[in-house]
Amino acid sequence: MKFTIERKVLIKMLKMLSLGGVAQDDHLRIAAQDGEIALTVEDRAGTSYAAIVEKKGVCFFRFKQFLPLLRTYKDTKRLTIEVNPREIKFGSTSISRGLWEISLFKNPAIAPLTLPKFADAPPAKPDAEQMELGDEAQETIPRSRLGRV
Repeated sequence: MKFTIERKVLIKMLKMLSLGGVAQDDHLRIAAQDGEIALTVEDRAGTSYAAIVEKKGVCFFRFKQFLPLLRTYKDTKRLTIEVNPREIKFGSTSISRGLWEISLFKNPAIAPLTLPKFADAPPAKPDAEQMELGDEAQETIPRSRLGRV
């Protein structure tokens, strides 16, 4: 997934979503496709805006991690954000996907609207559609589920 958007627009979109409060463990869902990005947080109504989408996809971040990084680019007009199997590239910053517990779906048609919150539940088995699509399905396991058998 890769897109470019104006930084001020992205900040405005995030502020609109944060009205009413955002829990520490809430996930920000970013969907990039058809020349726009759409942002949602958990089950709240989302917002969308035009963007340059080079690679479509859907990713999830912890909401509370995303905005502070965005603010460090205050002198940047447009930001390019790329999420791949190894990392997220946010402007000139690269962060391991494992550190941020980022989930990536290359196919927006099968991406969930929200991520389930796992306490000590075992990981769910992929359904037949995800298994058939191979690399089109989810590519990571959230860090909270790693190491569990």
